[in-house]
Amino acid sequence: MALDHTVLLGSVLESTIAPQADQVDRAGRFPRSAVTALGEIGLLGLASATAVGGGGAGLAETARVIERLAGVCGSTAMVLLTHYAATAVVEAHGPPSLRGAIARGEHLATLALGEPGDRCAVTRTGGAVVLDGTKTWVTAAGEADSYVWCYGSAAALVAADTPGLRAGAPFDGLGLRGCAATSMTADRVEVPADAVVTEGLDHALPVFLVLGAAFSLGLTEAMLADTAGRVPASRELAALRARADLLRVFCDDTVAAVAGGRGDARVRAAAQARLAGAETATEIGDRLLRLCGFAAARKELALERHYRDALTARVMTPTGETLQEFAGCDAVGQPLFR
Repeated sequence: MALDHTVLLGSVLESTIAPQADQVDRAGRFPRSAVTALGEIGLLGLASATAVGGGGAGLAETARVIERLAGVCGSTAMVLLTHYAATAVVEAHGPPSLRGAIARGEHLATLALGEPGDRCAVTRTGGAVVLDGTKTWVTAAGEADSYVWCYGSAAALVAADTPGLRAGAPFDGLGLRGCAATSMTADRVEVPADAVVTEGLDHALPVFLVLGAAFSLGLTEAMLADTAGRVPASRELAALRARADLLRVFCDDTVAAVAGGRGDARVRAAAQARLAGAETATEIGDRLLRLCGFAAARKELALERHYRDALTARVMTPTGETLQEFAGCDAVGQPLFR
């Protein structure tokens, strides 16, 4: 990532995102001004190709952005995370107009991945594909400009104003309260056949999961920073620091595996890194709350908010149990996605 983006991100974090993070969480308010600011400094288009005016950044650069954002506002980071995962699909098959709009920071995309039990009916009528069904957990639902609607291994690019597409009730949950994660329903939603990416999941899922690990790493580092000076030096604190450092090494190696097309990249990205990140963040957060005592549960300390975000991220699709199944399938030589 270019130095100017790094500097500009720091400026937006300080001027816009950090001052609003607590209120975004308390009110469950979508961080629209943060998204607009990120678009203005080129970060919505960071993963877009330079040929369409984007930043041309790879997974390592986007992971650093997500890590840094998560340590300030988890809701904003999750919105950008799903936008980058959706961008991977759009870059692979999207029309030039859509790719250009994302590259210019004028368009927010998101991933409609859904829960394991979700059902989506897909029919073909002439030159169109018709979608029916509900996705139960979609970040930026009702706020994004387009949705990458995943079904099986394919994905359809669906504009937000497509007739029959609607968002569910506003999200009011434990953590990530401002990321507008709720259901999306497709009721006879018609999209052109050329808006379907046959291997869309292969483009989106590695990005989504690797950036999910970076997200957890950002929360972990923020929680450790929140408690600096509040916990006396101890072997246990040193052990927590070591676990965070090990997670960083694992995340960096996973990014290298995916970027380099290494043989173990798929299982690392599809299971191990995201699972390790989610478990590490929640376990370290839990231990820090105990070490700090009752004062750490007060909302004046950001530890409480980061910990709730970590807990919520852990149960997002794919859940830990699903990720463990992925890893188990790989261990016995079965296909990862059945």
